[in-house]
Order: sequence, then C-alpha cells, then structure tokens
Amino acid sequence: MPDRVAGYLIHFDEDRRNYLLNGIRDPADGFSDALSSADWSVRQWEVCGLMFEPDAITHWALARKGHRVATGKVKVDFTEVTPTDIKIADVVQRIGEGVQRNIISSRSGSGGPVPGATWQSLKRALREIDPVSLEAVERLERLREQSRERITRPGTEVVAQERDATGVALDVFDQTGRLRKATLQGWTAPTGDNLTSFLDGLAGVRTIEDQLIARDAASFPQAEGRRTTLLGAVFSTGGRKLEVFNVNRSSVEHALGVDLLYYHEDFDAWTMVQYKSMEREDDDPERTAVYRPDARFDAELARMVGFRQAIADRWTPTDGVSAYRLHGDGFFFKFCSRIQLEVLSEALLPGMYLSREHIESVLADPASLGPRGGRQITFENCGRHLSNTLFADLVRDGWIGTRSVSSARVAQLVQEGLAGNRSIVIARARRSGQAANVEETITSLRL
Repeated sequence: MPDRVAGYLIHFDEDRRNYLLNGIRDPADGFSDALSSADWSVRQWEVCGLMFEPDAITHWALARKGHRVATGKVKVDFTEVTPTDIKIADVVQRIGEGVQRNIISSRSGSGGPVPGATWQSLKRALREIDPVSLEAVERLERLREQSRERITRPGTEVVAQERDATGVALDVFDQTGRLRKATLQGWTAPTGDNLTSFLDGLAGVRTIEDQLIARDAASFPQAEGRRTTLLGAVFSTGGRKLEVFNVNRSSVEHALGVDLLYYHEDFDAWTMVQYKSMEREDDDPERTAVYRPDARFDAELARMVGFRQAIADRWTPTDGVSAYRLHGDGFFFKFCSRIQLEVLSEALLPGMYLSREHIESVLADPASLGPRGGRQITFENCGRHLSNTLFADLVRDGWIGTRSVSSARVAQLVQEGLAGNRSIVIARARRSGQAANVEETITSLRL
C-alpha cells in the first residue's frame, strides 16, 4: 500500500503564469490557480512547497482543491503563503534524486503528491538546510490538522468571542480587511488541553510588528490571591499602530463572556461591545436563534445605565465636528447566532449589533415576550440591527462611540467587567504616525 499523501511540491513553469502570480501581486496575499485535477483527490488543506524558480522552493503554503474550471483542471486555492529559499540541489544532495519525480509541473501536470516517507526525509533535510523553513512547514502542518477537527477544549466559546472581538478591532483599524484576514486565518490552537487567550495562538503577530507583551499585573485588593493575566500585541499598517490586549481575572474556561473596548484616538471615542450567545432549541439550524435575558444580563445592563447616568452624553456645536456622533452612548451588544472556533477562517461570528438603548426599547415591547411570558431577543423582534461591516464602518469614521470620557472612567468599566468574571479585549488605535505605547495604555487603564 502506498504512503498517504503528506504534501506537494509545485513548479510554476509557465512564464506568463509565473509573472502573473509572482510578479504582479504579492503571493503572501494568497492566490488561486488551475492545476491538474488528478493531483487533488480531496477538498482538504494540504501543505505545499511552491517553486516560482526552476531550481528552488520559494514559498511554503496551504492549498485546497476547489471546483472544476476546465477539462482535467480544478481551481486550487493557496493561503498562508510564507517565503523561503530552499535549493532543490541541497535537498537532492541529502535525500536523493527521487524527490524530483514528485515535483508537479503546472504546465504539463507531470509529477505527483509527495508520500509520507519522502516528506519526512524532506523535513529532516530542512532541519539541516534552514531550521526556520522547517518551523514554517510544521506550523502549516498544525493548521492543516486543526482544520480537520472541531475545537472543543475548555474555554472554546470565550476564545471564539475574543477572536471575533480582535477581528472587529482589526476591521475598524484597517478598512481593507487584510489585517483581519492574515490574523484570524493564521491562528492555531496552542498545544495542550486548555485554551488561554486568542492572542496566544497568533505566531504571525510578531511578523506584523515585533512586539509581544506577556505579563502578570499585581493582585487586585480583596481578590483572594487571584492575579490578572494580560497578553498584548501591536499591529501596524500604513504608519498607524493598533494595540490589542486580552485581560482576564481567571482562566478563559471560567469566564462568563467577553467585552470589547475600542478606543479611537482621532475622535477621542470609546466603544464597548458585550458579547452574548444566542441559542437554537434542539440544535435545529432552521429554528430562530434566540437570547433570553437573565438576572446577570439585567445587572450588566443596569451597570451601563448607571454609568451613563453618572456621565451624561452631551454635545454642542462648539464642541467641534470630531465630537459629533450619530450615537454617543458608546454601549453595544453583539448577539452571536453561532459560536465556533476554527482555524484557516477569516470570518467573523454571525450575529447582530444592537445599541444599549435599542435593547431597552426591544425589551419594553410586548413582542419581546415568548409564548410562556419569558423575555427573548431575536432577529425578528429587534426589527433592525447593525451588521459586522456596518458596525466597523461606523466606529472607524467616528459616527458612534463616547465623547469626553476619561481613561479613569473606562478603567472603572474594565475593573467591573473583570470583577464580573468576563474576559476583556481592549484595542487602542493610535493617530497616524504616532508610536505605540503599551505601557501608557496599561497604566492609564489600571491594568
């Protein structure tokens, strides 16, 4: 019985195609190409070495078969493309000429998948030639394996919400969506039985900006010896910086949900999103997703109301145009109709954003009562909602968010959220050209 397929080596040996794929655009953005259908038996991600030169592996990537595009051809999608420089002659010197028979020609379709034994020999050769390249291959292998399994470790739901909150912050910060795609799609679940933080699985963060902070803050008074864990990263694009932190009082498996706080320095605006999971009765995907408010929800909503009663949202024309808002309250909920944690996905969680005041209006309407008199929030009885895209656009352009709220007041929200055993995701978008200053953020928010 032949060894199972372990990977692919693909030589793009047509000059025009090579120019289009490697000359006009950056392969790191991902791309698609038409290849022989005989080489791709399943629609699963596989690890590939890409050769844009005849004598060298120039990139490593993950590839997956798509639909048929021509006779004997299928679309193959490439993602997580990582540059390297491995000379084929160096590989042959170590494992023999047989590996050359496995190199697939994009022109003729000759060659074939690399079997397991040959792939392991290739990896041993990489350890000698370029250990960094071997690390890239092994990371892609972890992504491949995790893409074929459902992640159900303790803390999965909270980390999925942290992932979404980070993705929303990246979309607000970067309108192109490229940062979100690169970040979310490149996440791998850390080894071990438990999950810790979404940022903990982002090896690619270091390539965006080489600054990763992991530290324990001092114990809170009256906290029974518990410590607050803080993990942060800095993202960069176009001369702008975004600081993102995951803050937890306890482990994610014991957290009761996630809050996102986004600070837009250009507009001096804070926006807070509290995540809530909707349910489908009997796990029936055809049934309407529903969230049923409980005593904890009432307490959290009352906390927001109390905050706003203490700090009224006021604006006059003399405050300036940057302080103008369509909605200056700053408090929102995201009701997620499905919670899942998956690798090799750039998608945000499906759901709806509702402002605090909108929620109060929904709950005051008799239509929010279910057949047994219980309160419920659904897509139908809310009437309207903000989508992921619209919410990010409104925050990015300063149409929503607080005004004239001090960091000390926001720190109060953070501490109350931690006391309520929630995981906090904090994102701070610096002004263009301004350097990141994580210590300033940590200090100002009393983290």
